[in-house]
Amino acid sequence: MTSMPERVEFDGCQVVEKLRSGPVTDLYHAIQKPLGRPVLIKALSSSILPSSPFAASLEREARLLAELHHPGVLAVHDFVRRDERMWLVLEYVEGLSLEELIERVGKLNPPVATAIALEIARALSHAHGFGIVHRDVQPRNVLIGFSGNLKLINFTVAVDERMPTAPELLDGSAGFSGPSYMSPEQILGEASDPRSDLFSLGVVLYEMLSGRRPFDAPDQGTTTQRIRHESPEPLTRSVDHLPHALDRAVRRCLEKLPSDRFASADELSLILEQILADADQGSARSVISQALAEASIADEAPKSLARPTRPTAPKPEPDSLRPALAGLVLCSVLAVLGGGAIQALEWKRSEGTPRTSPAIEVSPSIAGYLRVVAEPWANVIVDGQKVDTTPFARSIVLAPGTHYVRLEHPNAPTERRTIHLVPGETVLLDVKMAVEHAPVPDAGIVDASEAEASP
Repeated sequence: MTSMPERVEFDGCQVVEKLRSGPVTDLYHAIQKPLGRPVLIKALSSSILPSSPFAASLEREARLLAELHHPGVLAVHDFVRRDERMWLVLEYVEGLSLEELIERVGKLNPPVATAIALEIARALSHAHGFGIVHRDVQPRNVLIGFSGNLKLINFTVAVDERMPTAPELLDGSAGFSGPSYMSPEQILGEASDPRSDLFSLGVVLYEMLSGRRPFDAPDQGTTTQRIRHESPEPLTRSVDHLPHALDRAVRRCLEKLPSDRFASADELSLILEQILADADQGSARSVISQALAEASIADEAPKSLARPTRPTAPKPEPDSLRPALAGLVLCSVLAVLGGGAIQALEWKRSEGTPRTSPAIEVSPSIAGYLRVVAEPWANVIVDGQKVDTTPFARSIVLAPGTHYVRLEHPNAPTERRTIHLVPGETVLLDVKMAVEHAPVPDAGIVDASEAEASP
């Protein structure tokens, strides 16, 4: 939580607390007056240009959410643009993210995992019915309310199949949050369709059941190769009492070819409904709420619903969902920050290496990260060493501390920035280069020297 020394208001929404500052958006818990209802404010950071693709992504997300009225999709109440400010007024959910739940309990028993996957599949089915493909299904983009309700969030990088072309975010890359939850076709930069979301949901379901992602590797390049070419370790080796039908459903979601997966989220939903019915533990919502109650989660309302992003660390061998959870800090709104937009830079060159290596190799556990967007383009020099020329997909990995960045374009003044990094932090530089274009001579006027030189 970030303290708010001054009163901040977004057109009738009085801020209670600033939950988090991100490189692209800031998130606030607010009260919408005069209704008195709690809301989330997702505001474009003051450092982002209104002409930036990030701003366009935020507006697109608002339009998509306005169309998707469904209990499984986070609702948007309003979209506001004031001068150079832009924000969404979103539904407020008291709960935690699926990512936080998995971190805290390790792995979920099959009925609970099935119930959560079923609710995600239903939300996806609704979105797909409108021609909208989410493209970033992962645990941090799923909120679980204390009452067992589930919300699919963060449509920042979603595409609308009804549009003649898919929107190109930033440099047109296909990856949004690293490769772990991406389908093979996304890694290859091919068009996504609803079956891409089903692959990602298969990864999430595998992770819920086993406590680990199916294709993870020490480096992202190896992860992408595993996604494209290798089968995951069978769940039967690590999951007790796994229904055969659920095992088959996960394996089908994770097929390499879209044509070999479920044809639709509706088809997957029917399978999951039957698996849950066979477990004879009630509706999906009741199964989820009961699991939260048994884990003492529903009784621990959070003081703050956001936490800083941390570098991913190896997970300990997980236990099943258990009641002993001490010191729980809940994270129900982390992903609402729109990490997908900033991470759209990540995988344009899915298997490539940087053209120029950073000056210092840093352990990922202590590294900081720099992402650069420059319009129209620029050479990026960090601490006196050229790193790359924009647009490029990767993050620049740097040691914590102060770094000096120059952006150079042959027809623009050099832009200089000083950044300060802490471990695990991502800093975004979004700069418009003041390019000076030479005037074009009038077609009817010929310079005298050119006339004399003409035959």
